[in-house]
Amino acid sequence: MQHTLPFFNLSLKKALNTEPDNFIRARIRIIFTILVFSILKAGIAVVTASAAGQHLQNQRASIGLVIYVCLIKILLWKPGYAKTLAHIMLSAGIVLIFTNLFFYAHRINLVSLQFLFMIMVCGFYTIGSRAGLIYSLIAAFPVVFFMLGGNKADVYSTNLPQELASPGTEIIAILNFVSIALAHYLFLRAFQANIADKEKLNVQLAQSAEEATQLAVTRSNFLSTMSHELRTPLNAVIGTAELLIKDKPEEKQEENLRILHSSALDLLSLINNVLDFNKIDSDNVQLEKVPVKLSELVHNVCAALKIRAHGKGLKFTLDIDEQLKSIYVSTDPMRLSQVLYNLIGNAVKFTDTGSVYVKLSCPEMKTGNAKVLFSISDTGVGISSDKYETIFDLFVQGDSDTTRKFGGTGLGLPIVKQLLLLFGSKIELDSTLAKGSRFFFTLSLPVVQPNTAETISEEPDDDQPADLSHLRILVAEDNEINRMIIKKQFATFNIAPVIVEDGALAYDAWVAGNFDMVVLDLHMPISDGYETIQRIRAYSEVTKANTHVIAFTASVNEREKILAAGFNDIMYKPANIKDLKEKLELLM
Repeated sequence: MQHTLPFFNLSLKKALNTEPDNFIRARIRIIFTILVFSILKAGIAVVTASAAGQHLQNQRASIGLVIYVCLIKILLWKPGYAKTLAHIMLSAGIVLIFTNLFFYAHRINLVSLQFLFMIMVCGFYTIGSRAGLIYSLIAAFPVVFFMLGGNKADVYSTNLPQELASPGTEIIAILNFVSIALAHYLFLRAFQANIADKEKLNVQLAQSAEEATQLAVTRSNFLSTMSHELRTPLNAVIGTAELLIKDKPEEKQEENLRILHSSALDLLSLINNVLDFNKIDSDNVQLEKVPVKLSELVHNVCAALKIRAHGKGLKFTLDIDEQLKSIYVSTDPMRLSQVLYNLIGNAVKFTDTGSVYVKLSCPEMKTGNAKVLFSISDTGVGISSDKYETIFDLFVQGDSDTTRKFGGTGLGLPIVKQLLLLFGSKIELDSTLAKGSRFFFTLSLPVVQPNTAETISEEPDDDQPADLSHLRILVAEDNEINRMIIKKQFATFNIAPVIVEDGALAYDAWVAGNFDMVVLDLHMPISDGYETIQRIRAYSEVTKANTHVIAFTASVNEREKILAAGFNDIMYKPANIKDLKEKLELLM
């Protein structure tokens, strides 16, 4: 922190306090020390030369004394000029060497050599390597010149030598030794202090990094826990809405129920965005590779959004290339659905009149691989070209009043961008303000065989659902509302599952019964899903130990851990009837 010092400041400590850096403070100390000793040497030279009647030496020493006093005064007043003062001080030393060799001593003596050494040392310490080297070469030139010239005094001057008389020469030589030693000592002390400061800083940085890591872990755990807790009641909302819609309500009631269902799906999308934002931020997102029928996945994503578009009076069109309607691809259906839901949801949200057009085309189909172009177009508000980059930043929307007019968090597009990067793709945009936008991206997806694919049902459940009453199902779920919902969902397939409240009761019921499938919530009291599956897989009867067990969870980032624990499959909360039907059909 810089301070303004008074002109009459005589305190070195105050001057040093103006600079926080150890090396700068060392530079000030070295310059101050050399100037103090230079004043002493000049004073001694004045006294000695006067006593010996050496008028030229007296004049030179007197001029030097005045210069050194002025320099030390400026240093204590304006320590920021230390480097400039060092240049003046070094230049004065070079003048002293030249005049001593060519005009006074006429030979290389101890004092001249000491001044040369001092310039070399102080030049590097006070003004840096390059300038220090230049000053050193200039100072060494006359010494080398005299050495090569054989010290022939009469070649350079007809005057008699006027070397400073004793004991002044000896005292100055001693002070020169002390000056050189102190310069080394002060710089070395600064170097050690700087290392100590850096080590202290490294310790502080390590502590800060550890605290930041702990904070990130805490935040990650908090968001994951909150997402899990939010999904639990959301499971009840979505599940109940689906069940009520299937009960053939009146037209007005059905409209309200679909609004409720659509809003719950929006909330689910928001929760997924928040969770993925947390996971992407902690570099903890891994894509799954699940075989799905691409056309059916897109139909399912568009189903609820199509209802919302029609509610706003918009034309909603889904156009899928014929080549893509029958193929199965290996991808992460949850992440891909999330990308599409965000993009199509934005298209519906930001369009008041006109249409929303979703198109899947296949520009290239090779054996075992399909290149799919996803395109979402609308006739909405559009985006100005200068906002193309910023809208993909977290919590940023197209205009300052976008949130006020349309709502939203600004998380959707950044999540889309990051997820597509994981897919090896990127989101692209073509938009005109007030005319509409087109978001598009391309994925290269491996094609898999239909008989190995986990399909997603495109059509809603039939009025007469399949009778699967012969299946014996055990469900462990600690939330009462979720137990009620899943019981009703199984009832649509004429299945009356055995439902228990925790993992310990589930294990006891499983041992006592004979079940085709077990559904285990992962987070339960007494014994959670992980402990229960370990006990099941460790059962002595091999056939029974291989019972088909599904993990029932809201934790979408634990797939690898879940499958590694011994589960056959995963059903994510909030579960819907289509998901449940898919699992049951796979079991069959």
